[in-house]
Amino acid sequence: MNSASEAGTENQELVVRVGEISHLFTAPDTDPLAQHEGEVMGEPALLRVVRRLLAARKMDNNVKLVVLLPVDKIEPGMAERARAALTRYCTLKLEDNDAQLRITRREAARLLLRGLLILAVCVALSSLFRSEVITFLPPFLRNTLGEGFNVIGWVMLWRPVEAYFFDPLPIRKSSAVHRFLSSVRLEIRSQGPPVNQQ
Repeated sequence: MNSASEAGTENQELVVRVGEISHLFTAPDTDPLAQHEGEVMGEPALLRVVRRLLAARKMDNNVKLVVLLPVDKIEPGMAERARAALTRYCTLKLEDNDAQLRITRREAARLLLRGLLILAVCVALSSLFRSEVITFLPPFLRNTLGEGFNVIGWVMLWRPVEAYFFDPLPIRKSSAVHRFLSSVRLEIRSQGPPVNQQ
């Protein structure tokens, strides 16, 4: 069964075109010859909505999510059911994001401890090679090893810093988007007759 999804913002409306209401949440079959991007890429229309919102600089509280469906696919009460499904989906996504943040924090703490231990060992080795204790190596080699261990030690802290400060950013942005979607107004409209393709 053919479906299509397109997302865009126009006149405070986030417009999504689908062939089935389920394709708001589930991916249609991939069809490279289809007219709309959702069908071509085989992805849920809501994924495109989230992507557009993630790319936006801000989310306007006046935006309405408009789902365009073929007229024969519209049923009484469908907007309310879709609204409830969207709220349920966003709630579960927010819970999942919170769990991911907790996992990320634990992993960051573990990496930081490991990074600090490696840094301490590398700084100690660096100091050792730069000192006069090791006399059997040429000065150039001692200086090279001393500088090398010093650099290695500090580089090993990059991953813990990334885990603490950068890894949570896309998760938090996703939470902001889904928090916004959980309260957005939703309307279902007829998309009109399909466009003939040659």
